[in-house]
Amino acid sequence: MLDGGPILFVCYGGGHIGKVVPVAQELIARGMDVHVMALTTGFRIAERSGLSPVGYKNFLHLVDDPKRALACGRALLEGNAHPDIDEVESLAYLGINYSEWVDTYGEVGAQRLYLEGGRRIFFPLRFMGRVLEEIRPAVVVTTSSPRSERAATEAAVIRGVPSLNIMDLFGLPYDIYPRQPVHSDRITVLSEFVRDNLTTAGIDPARILVTGCPAYDPLQDPDNIRQGAEFRRRMGWEGRTVVMYPGYLEDPSPCTPLEYLGNRFGLAVEQRLRAWVAEAPARALVVRYHPSQYHEFPDLGEQDGVYVSIPTREPVAFLLHASDIVVVQTTTVGLEAALSGKRVLCLRFAPSVTNLEFDYSRMGLAEPVESMDDLTLAIDNPHPIQRSLRVMPPPGLAAPRVADAILGLVHRSIQG
Repeated sequence: MLDGGPILFVCYGGGHIGKVVPVAQELIARGMDVHVMALTTGFRIAERSGLSPVGYKNFLHLVDDPKRALACGRALLEGNAHPDIDEVESLAYLGINYSEWVDTYGEVGAQRLYLEGGRRIFFPLRFMGRVLEEIRPAVVVTTSSPRSERAATEAAVIRGVPSLNIMDLFGLPYDIYPRQPVHSDRITVLSEFVRDNLTTAGIDPARILVTGCPAYDPLQDPDNIRQGAEFRRRMGWEGRTVVMYPGYLEDPSPCTPLEYLGNRFGLAVEQRLRAWVAEAPARALVVRYHPSQYHEFPDLGEQDGVYVSIPTREPVAFLLHASDIVVVQTTTVGLEAALSGKRVLCLRFAPSVTNLEFDYSRMGLAEPVESMDDLTLAIDNPHPIQRSLRVMPPPGLAAPRVADAILGLVHRSIQG
C-alpha cells in the first residue's frame, strides 16, 4: 500500500457505480486503501459488490446545522423517494444540497433554483470540499455524472488533489461534459472516437487515456455468458427470439410530444413489444427500466414470454447475453449490446434521440427504427450494418488500465 492517503471514488448509481466497482475491486486486490462514496441507488449496488460504501448521511457532521439539513430533506422527500435508497440517506442528500443553496443564495434563491431544475441541478461544491478535507484522499475518482460527482472533481482541483474521471459517453456535441469549466487531471475514455471528440472540443489531449470502459468488463466474464444461457433454459426460452428493452423516462422539452412524456414513451414501446410476443410462441421479451426510474413504470402484468427485471437486484450483463436483439433510445446499454455482438435497434423517433442527436444508428452501432409502427417490422427484418472500429474500445479489460492510471496519480501525489 502506498502511503499517500486513500483513493476516493464518488459516484451515483446505474452505469456510474458500474464503472467504479471493477476499478475499486482491482485497486483493493492490489492492496490499496479505497473509499467509495456511493450516492443514491449506487449505495446498495456497492454493498452487494463487496465494497463498504459511505453516503451523505455519513458526513452530516460536516454541515453547519445537521438538523436544518434533515428538515429540508424531509420537506423535499415527497416525489424524490426511491425504494432502493435508505430514507435517512435521502433526507441527508436532499437536505445538504438544498441547504447549501440556502446558504449561498438565500431562501428565495433556493426556492427559485429548485423550481427551475429540482435535484438535477444540485452542485454541492462546499460540502464536497469538506468531505475531501476530512478524508484527505491521494486521488479523487468520479464518472462523467454532474451534481455531486462534478462538485467532487472541482473541489479536488481547487485543493490541488489529483483527480481522474472515468467517462463512458461519446463526447458528442450535445454533451455538456466537454464544456465544463473544470476537468480532471486524467480522463479515461472508451475509444479513439471519444478521444478525438474531446480533443476537438478543446480538452488537452495529454489528459485523455483510451482505456475502454470498466462498466463493460463484465460482458467478457464467462460466468455472465453461462448465466445468460441458464436464464434462457430456466425461462423455457431456448429456440425463441429474445428482445430486450432497457427503457427510461423521457424528459420534458419543446420537442417532446405529450403522448411520449415521462413514462409514456417507454410504456408504449413495452406494450408494442408485448403484443409482438403474444403473436407467436417463438418470441420473448425482457423489460428492464433504468435503475433510478423503474419504480415509475407501472406493472403491466404477467404474460407468457415476458420477464420484467428489477435492475437494482440483478446485473444487466447476463440478460444481454440471454438476448438476441436490444431495442434502445440513448441508454449506454445500447453500446453494451453492440459490444456483446447483439443486434441493436435504435428508436430514432424517441424524443431523447432527436433532442440530443444521440443516435446509435448514425454511429454505426445500430439499425434505425423510424417510427413506432416500424418497430416490429425492424425486429423481424434484419438490416446488416458495418460497425465502426474507431467507436469500439481496445481489446481486453478496462479496469486494470484505469487502475494503472489512478496509481500513476497516487505516485504523483506522494512525490508532491
